[in-house]
Amino acid sequence: MPDHLEDYSEQEDEDKKSGRSLGTKRKFEEFDCPSCSANNPFDTFGNGDEVLCNWCAMEFRATVDEEGNLKLKET
Repeated sequence: MPDHLEDYSEQEDEDKKSGRSLGTKRKFEEFDCPSCSANNPFDTFGNGDEVLCNWCAMEFRATVDEEGNLKLKET
């Protein structure tokens, strides 16, 4: 198998493990609060869901981009 195909296959496997292959449909089970930096275990949430920090009580709306990256914006 040519080297460039092996590299692609490894990257594809890595994306599947990280959830990147799901894009905006990716789900999360925890988040780090952008306000107080506390780690918050959470029920499964994804794009458009609202989450509440258990430490500082700030509420955020989750946005997941096409690459499966999570961003939290204060509501």
